[in-house]
Amino acid sequence: MVQLLRPTARVARAVCQCSQPARRFSSSPRVRDDLAAAQTFDSAPASTGLGGKDAPLGLKQREKKKAWDEMMMKVDARRARRLADAQFAQLGSTQNRQTTWQPHQTLLRPPTPVSLTQSHLVAAGAHLGHSPSLTHRAALPLIYGTRASLSYIDLRQTLPALRRAAQIVRGVVERDGIVVFVGSLKGAERAVWENAKRLGENGYGVTKWLPGTISNAKEVFGWCEIPEVEGEWTKASPLSFKPSLLVLLSPTLNQHAVREATANEVPTIGICDTDVDPRSVTYSIPANDDSPRAIELIAGVLGMAGKDGLERKLARHAAEDAKRASRTFAESAARQGRQY
Repeated sequence: MVQLLRPTARVARAVCQCSQPARRFSSSPRVRDDLAAAQTFDSAPASTGLGGKDAPLGLKQREKKKAWDEMMMKVDARRARRLADAQFAQLGSTQNRQTTWQPHQTLLRPPTPVSLTQSHLVAAGAHLGHSPSLTHRAALPLIYGTRASLSYIDLRQTLPALRRAAQIVRGVVERDGIVVFVGSLKGAERAVWENAKRLGENGYGVTKWLPGTISNAKEVFGWCEIPEVEGEWTKASPLSFKPSLLVLLSPTLNQHAVREATANEVPTIGICDTDVDPRSVTYSIPANDDSPRAIELIAGVLGMAGKDGLERKLARHAAEDAKRASRTFAESAARQGRQY
């Protein structure tokens, strides 16, 4: 028994000697306080809110952390994309951020009617329709086929219809007409405003149609005043609010606008899905009216056509002003010659 206790005593003395440096190192009060605080923070329960890995965060802290994580994910994705572009560029690739398709390009840099292809429409989901049970009888010729209980729109008819509508918008703006973009679909509001800005003073945007805007403008806008050229304010007449063209990005959500435009002989351009009668608008564009990306693409094409018409109008006005100025100069020079 004594022989067994002697090895145990030796082990205990060795353990005490090994632990003495650690005690000397932690003998400082500041070190002991820091170690105690760290142990308290790490072992704090979730209910105390002192910290720890499992401690809950406040609402503002969670929002900040979520925003920070999302931003860092975007930064990492951007860095990875730039690195991949640089590596492929060394191998001879010519694709970069400017030459490849980006999701925001349909809104900020939409294609022109000439450069538009069916690939753009497919990428935007413009070919997706509704269930065959919801298909309108008048829209049957516009359907390419049915698969998985879903009707698919024939984009071979969508492309020429969209280009025809773009020509109409260009012609209306070139002749100094008023084009109103009407879109009430949630998520497509920015497409309405961006394309209305492209038309300058000839474009307007509406995200919520007010019934009576055209048919009862005298009562709806009776309080409005419009500045004249001289700067004086006069009461607006009902004809001042009658647009030359109405572009309906969601005809099913703006039935009042369709009825008022039809009753007041205002031509309309509308995106007609498979559950919409294409005869309800003057110029129909068979496409998906429930997809914000498809609406952004179609509205962007029409906006670019209107921008082209605006540039033509300004060029024509500049040429007319120059011609008028030259005629005035010639008449004044001839008048001075007669005097001498």
